[in-house]
Amino acid sequence: MSGVIILFLFFAFLGVVLTILFFIKRQGDHPANVILGLYTLFFSFEMINNCLRWSGALESLTFVHLNLTHFPLWLIYGPLVFIYVRRVVNGTLFSVLDVLFLLPPLVIMMLLFPFYRLKVEEKLDVVINGRTFDYAIFPSYAIWIVIAFMFGYGFLTYFSFWKKEELGFRENRWLKCFVGSYFGFVIAFASYIFLVRFELMDPSYDYFIDILIVAFISILSFFGFVQPEVFAGRSIRQVIPFVKYRKTGLTSSLSKIMRDRLIEIMDKDEPYLNSNLRLDDIAEALDLSRNHASQVINEHFNLSFFDFVNRYRVEKAKELLLERQEEGHTITQIAYESGFNNRASFYKAFRKFIGLSPSAFVEKQKEHT
Repeated sequence: MSGVIILFLFFAFLGVVLTILFFIKRQGDHPANVILGLYTLFFSFEMINNCLRWSGALESLTFVHLNLTHFPLWLIYGPLVFIYVRRVVNGTLFSVLDVLFLLPPLVIMMLLFPFYRLKVEEKLDVVINGRTFDYAIFPSYAIWIVIAFMFGYGFLTYFSFWKKEELGFRENRWLKCFVGSYFGFVIAFASYIFLVRFELMDPSYDYFIDILIVAFISILSFFGFVQPEVFAGRSIRQVIPFVKYRKTGLTSSLSKIMRDRLIEIMDKDEPYLNSNLRLDDIAEALDLSRNHASQVINEHFNLSFFDFVNRYRVEKAKELLLERQEEGHTITQIAYESGFNNRASFYKAFRKFIGLSPSAFVEKQKEHT
């Protein structure tokens, strides 16, 4: 057995161990952990399948039935990522529409069924003589459809949740890392297909691509493991063990001092009333670099710079709405007085932080007076 096969069998073994850890993990949401455990289990199975193919074992009576069994998995990874993220963000486990996710892998299974149903001796003869796709219906263009679906699931996941109000800055960064690692896996997979189809790479060297795929799956699993910590308040910087906080040049104690100083500046000087306020202005007021000022905001307030400033503007707008509407001030005037530079951004920010439109907020306050 070659060293490459041993290496990938080791990766597969680690995947099985990780699956067990996800299944028994108590921290975080158990159904979410199980979903990610299934993801790593399926990938481990695909790794084992590759090892059997590389060793020639798939052309034996013992393992011949495993030929092509990993094909449907290509269209299961993406839905599992989507369902996992939805569970983490919304708390939803399954919905009726999730049945639609089953259709693409079922279609592939139906197309491959004439090959799957062959008896072991007949199947072995078909495989050895290179007649697999005389029975398995999988035209050459089908793999590009599969890749399009894989990319589609990634985009669906990210654009479905990245603007969720429940996601603060650190959670949004986690989402980008998590879905980004899935995209890395898909890009590596698509690269392999492209290089082989256009004869730019010998198929026998596909383990180079598989190393990349293993790396991206490992990153995805890592961010799945630390997700409860991130959503509980720890930053990505704190949960990545090889990134030391002190190396940023901003110590924990100084960061907290800057946090308190920033709150004092925002409350006392109200710089957010300037519609042209920039991160550089905040950094100058704190006597910090732009990156360190951003770090203070991101890690202590779990907001991006713009959301941090807009939250203050919205609070100011709430005060003005209740104080000045009776004086004849329009909502647009109040938006500008609060530091917003246009009506649309005001309405968007107000709904994000209050959950109501400005006019609905005023009406609700009147009902309680």
